[in-house]
Amino acid sequence: MPLSIVPWKKLRPILRTTHALRVVCTGLLLTGMASVAQAPLDVRVALVIGNAAYQKVPPLSNSVNDARAMSLVLRKLGFKVFDVIDGDRTSMAQAISRLQNDLKGQQAVAMLYYAGHGLQLDWRNYMVPIDANIDKAEDVPKQTVDIEQVIQTFKESKTRMNIIVLDACRDNPFAGSASGKGLAQLDAPPGTYLAFATAPGNVAEDGDEATGNGLFTHFLLKELQRPAKIEDVFKRVRLQVRQKSQGRQIPWDSSSLEDDFAFNDGRKFKFTAEDYQREIQQAKAREERLRREAEAAAERERQLAQLREQERLRLAEAQRIAEQKARERAEAQARERERELALAAEAERKKAQAAQEALARAQAEEAQRLKDLALARAQAEEEEQRQRLSAEAAREQQFAQEKAEWDRIKDSKNAQDFYAFLLKYPNGLISVQASAAIERLQVAQIKPQADRSGLVQAINPERFRVGDSYHYVRRDNLTGREMSRFTRTITKIENGLVYISNDGNEEINTIDGAKILVVSAVTSFRYDPPKMEIPTDGLVVGKKWTGAYVETDLKTQRKYLREDKFKILQQEIVEVIAGKFNTFKIEDVSFNQTGTRASLVYWVDPDWGLPVRTDREVINARANIRISETVQLISRARGR
Repeated sequence: MPLSIVPWKKLRPILRTTHALRVVCTGLLLTGMASVAQAPLDVRVALVIGNAAYQKVPPLSNSVNDARAMSLVLRKLGFKVFDVIDGDRTSMAQAISRLQNDLKGQQAVAMLYYAGHGLQLDWRNYMVPIDANIDKAEDVPKQTVDIEQVIQTFKESKTRMNIIVLDACRDNPFAGSASGKGLAQLDAPPGTYLAFATAPGNVAEDGDEATGNGLFTHFLLKELQRPAKIEDVFKRVRLQVRQKSQGRQIPWDSSSLEDDFAFNDGRKFKFTAEDYQREIQQAKAREERLRREAEAAAERERQLAQLREQERLRLAEAQRIAEQKARERAEAQARERERELALAAEAERKKAQAAQEALARAQAEEAQRLKDLALARAQAEEEEQRQRLSAEAAREQQFAQEKAEWDRIKDSKNAQDFYAFLLKYPNGLISVQASAAIERLQVAQIKPQADRSGLVQAINPERFRVGDSYHYVRRDNLTGREMSRFTRTITKIENGLVYISNDGNEEINTIDGAKILVVSAVTSFRYDPPKMEIPTDGLVVGKKWTGAYVETDLKTQRKYLREDKFKILQQEIVEVIAGKFNTFKIEDVSFNQTGTRASLVYWVDPDWGLPVRTDREVINARANIRISETVQLISRARGR
């Protein structure tokens, strides 16, 4: 979609009316959601596997519950589902074969969901059947099912799109035979969305009895029922799992999808208002039942307390009995009755406490359900309004709405404000800035794992230090002529801002690496919100994000709405004058109303704040303008 650059004056009325939107009646039919082009993607086939009853190691608590619940939801969303519950290796292999036969000639959307034990060995990931008997690494390929086998099945079946979801990173008793904890990082093959319950090399929580599902699947089941694109679904799941686990578990995904897809498009595949109302009524009925149980338990506890008091009085009376044996017998009987009643009272106290806790959980879940419905309805209304506008006006309105909320929270020190923002705008125009705020305020508790090349991406890395210096050369690719050499030096870091001297001209970044003030050869630009070119929550091949900002030309004081589309293209060893570096290659493409197309490709070292190399190309056929230049690193040095 072409980038829109719009004079600031057109934005003002939109910004002023941002708060006019109001949340209305919850639980109504979620009409008007933007539907994703779904017609070519109607054929949906899924293989769902849940393994819990392991024969050689302790069983898992929730993986079978996870698989059964996932099958129900996927069937409701138009999937033909093949189920395997507590599968041995033979039954899992047979299911994959049946899946392959069913997929032939369908050009289907194919999905694998697996819950159970999983492990990695030599950069391959394996699902563990319940009959696996693994003592050493050599047993792994013989006793398990390689996930690559399912991917290859999809490929040979010429599926249109593949979705692989692995809730298989629970604390693993087979880990001694694996290459490491959890699953190995895997770049999504073409046309594939790959989702792990937690980051590669880490373990996921198996959930608890209250939810009946693993932590990851609990939130995934919830989000699948909400009209949203696939990227929004898994982004919201990631946020909620991270929030619930306080950063101990952070789901991970990799995507190479080019087409849009929605599990629930809000029209053909959807959960209706009646579904929501039925769930609400069921939740209220459960709440009322729990309330009655809590009251009954409290009453039983009160009655038992009265009986205990009566026995205490009888014991006192028995102690006054003159005849020794009678007194001893009476005392013994009273003590035994009191002991029995004390045990019964303690049991009732525990029942009453459990009932109260269950009631509190039900009330909290009901409150959250109503919040979710209200938010979904509000977003549906916003989207419905935007659909009546031109593409340009809709984008302006979307940016105005997001920016108004961003300006309200951008200086907050409470991570929950940014979680709420991202749950509303999971892949919005300011989402990478909000993600950076969470990374800064609530440091992830996961352990980074080396990738296949040996690169380890640090959590919330310190990419800037005072005194860091970068020496560059700029070359014209059309003539081969060297245009200039320049040095960028970090002069100070204060109040979350990084000040950079560019041969005497001052530039400003945030500590997260987002650009606030940029100096070019002929002018300077300021960005609001800051322009985030390197995401802080990890560099993963295939990651995409869109950023929008008010761009101010400080020379002319003109303001524009600018939009950039970013994509991490690949991980690459790049060689420049300064040497060879293990980098991620990122593309930034933008357009403007004059017909100019600008493309920026840059190579970044995850531990450093400025690129190793940048290729810039600007083309305007109407104005006969073409600029092609390369900036590469001559040398760099760390400061203090």
